[in-house]
Amino acid sequence: MVMKRYLLFAFVAICCAIAGRAGEDSDTRPMWGVKAAFDINIPGDWHGDAGSVKMYRHGYGFTVGTVCNVYLGNGFYLEPGASLFYDSYSFYKFSVAGEPGGENSVDDPQLYKVGLRVPVVVGYSFSIAGRFPLSVYTGPELSWAFGGEIKMKQKAFADDMSGDLFGHYQRRVDCAWKVGVGFPYGSFLVSIDAAIGLTNLLKTGMSFRENRTSVGLTYFF
Repeated sequence: MVMKRYLLFAFVAICCAIAGRAGEDSDTRPMWGVKAAFDINIPGDWHGDAGSVKMYRHGYGFTVGTVCNVYLGNGFYLEPGASLFYDSYSFYKFSVAGEPGGENSVDDPQLYKVGLRVPVVVGYSFSIAGRFPLSVYTGPELSWAFGGEIKMKQKAFADDMSGDLFGHYQRRVDCAWKVGVGFPYGSFLVSIDAAIGLTNLLKTGMSFRENRTSVGLTYFF
């Protein structure tokens, strides 16, 4: 909790500092864009007093949404956004009811989430040797999963566990810290970033955080 407060305080301080310089540039009109990204979901281990347990394999997902790029002067910009996301990953060496591989068991069930993400990042644009434009950015990202479940093909287990992702296991709201780099080309921007989970998503006595890397494409108009 203390680390989260320091990160958010630092982010607000940076925003206030560079926003004060926005008046030095005459053109501060925002640029709107649409963004799509391919996600690699990297769920962390479950941590408890007795140690850590690997519960999940990595998975894949995607996001589609909009961004608003506001130039703040001296190469700095503020970019809030909103997007819909789909995330999925699966359990790791986990068997439900029965021996692994047995007739009455489910091995490594998959789970998925759908929801809304709202990142707000501060970035800095520059060029290398005056020829290669580049931007770096960082900031918080809030996610809210309004749907999701643990997938069970066998009906006997589906009745007990499917749809139980948020009932007993995980929280719907997550906060992550984004760090990324962008490569502009005309009206397009190719980006690579990482989202480091800050929120404990487990409702049990253990802790668990989600991390993610993404490759995105933004078109500004």
